[in-house]
Amino acid sequence: MAKERTSVRMQAQIKTLSEQGHSIRSIARILRLSRRTVRKFLEGPQPVTEGGGWVETVDWEYVRQEVYGKGTTVKQIQREVAPDIAYVKFWRAFREKLSVQASPDQITIRLDHKPAEKTQIDFCDGLFLTDPVTGNKTLTQFFLGVLPFSSYFFGEFVLDQKLATFIGVQSRMFAYFGGVTPYVVVDNLKSGVHKADLYDPDANPTYCDFANHMDFAVLPARPRKPRDKGSGETHIGVVQRSFFQEVRNRVFYSLPDLNQALRDYLQRLNQEVMKDYGVSRSQRFAEERKQLKALPSSPFELSEWRQAKVHPDCHVQVEKNFYSVPFVYVGQKVRVRLTEKMVEVFSEDSQPLTAHARLRGIGQFSTYDFHYPEKKLSVARFEVCHAQHQAKQLGTHVEKLVEQLFSGSHPLRHLRRVQGILRLAKRHPITPEALDHACQRALSFNKTRLAYIKDCALYFVAHGHRPTLLTPKRKPDTVHLHQYSADSGTDCELSSASAEEELL
Repeated sequence: MAKERTSVRMQAQIKTLSEQGHSIRSIARILRLSRRTVRKFLEGPQPVTEGGGWVETVDWEYVRQEVYGKGTTVKQIQREVAPDIAYVKFWRAFREKLSVQASPDQITIRLDHKPAEKTQIDFCDGLFLTDPVTGNKTLTQFFLGVLPFSSYFFGEFVLDQKLATFIGVQSRMFAYFGGVTPYVVVDNLKSGVHKADLYDPDANPTYCDFANHMDFAVLPARPRKPRDKGSGETHIGVVQRSFFQEVRNRVFYSLPDLNQALRDYLQRLNQEVMKDYGVSRSQRFAEERKQLKALPSSPFELSEWRQAKVHPDCHVQVEKNFYSVPFVYVGQKVRVRLTEKMVEVFSEDSQPLTAHARLRGIGQFSTYDFHYPEKKLSVARFEVCHAQHQAKQLGTHVEKLVEQLFSGSHPLRHLRRVQGILRLAKRHPITPEALDHACQRALSFNKTRLAYIKDCALYFVAHGHRPTLLTPKRKPDTVHLHQYSADSGTDCELSSASAEEELL
């Protein structure tokens, strides 16, 4: 007789034939088993013994600890403890031996979610967009935010999970809900959580700014604990099994088209009656919406956080421009927050130090005199007076230019530039006459950068004449000296037709 096997299927056949009135002999003949095997099974339930006695050689307590305690898959543990046994056989034995044993890690507690208390958010891979020209496919990201009490949820396809996208899609989510919950449970992606930790997670500072603006607290989920956002995970699965399958044969060429199809789906789904509650998500949300916190009156301004070190001149460098900081922080690291219009400086313990209007361009200074020690400030003010005296000796137009630079509310801001202009004659073969001419042109064209004045002065020294001063048609701050040429006579109208004159 062929090698005997008593599989789960065979056991079911034995039971069926016995209930039909077949004798042990008849069952053994039909199934080609020994009468002893049939009798042994009929006397009582038997464990799975496929493949012989290998089942008894396996340390099932070790298997239980690895699978239920450490999260090892059954397939992985099978390769380790029974590599010669087929996975299906091992799985049947595993089910028979251990499926009735519940690990503490398997136990879940059903939470009674309060209305308008939390929002759970999550990402997963979305659907593909097809380029209508090339046919290339781009994988989108699917964002989902759900209110656990009502199961009312919002979804949107985006192109990435970057910080700006992450904050923007949440702004639209809260607008969709019509309010804000006190807490938002977020996964440990970098846009939301700067450093994941079980006990002391560190949220992204820009995301914290957004949370403060919207007035909610960030609750990072524990690492590798998807049940911390169980509602989000559940509804991700709902969308994947329903909407993803519903549109599997459709081709989407743009993100708006894909999101429109999703919005149509969400509208239908939120109206469907839920089996557990006997009402729809929309009906439960109608009760929950009344308890949501109001949306802020102004939109959130996206910011960027950086670190900087305070230089000995009481300034920090941010994007090639310089902003003053109180002198007591010289040599220390500070945190800088950049917005579209402002630059804010904070100490390492988040104490606000100062704020400046954001500068555009390169090498510009924003300086508050009170950031300097009084003793140093008096010296600097003396330097201003000394520079004014030097400029008066070098020429009328030099004096006017220096007075113009010092005429603002913060004259020390331009002290370095003035000192560079006054020292051009020492560093380059520039005569006082050439420097005065260069300052005259700088005043006429409102171009006071040191490089422009130096080029004008050197040109005057090289050619020994000055072109007629007329106002250029091009805006003064858009073109440097070397960009004027004989081929671009429309940029600057000069009375002389010589190529040398047209250079200026």
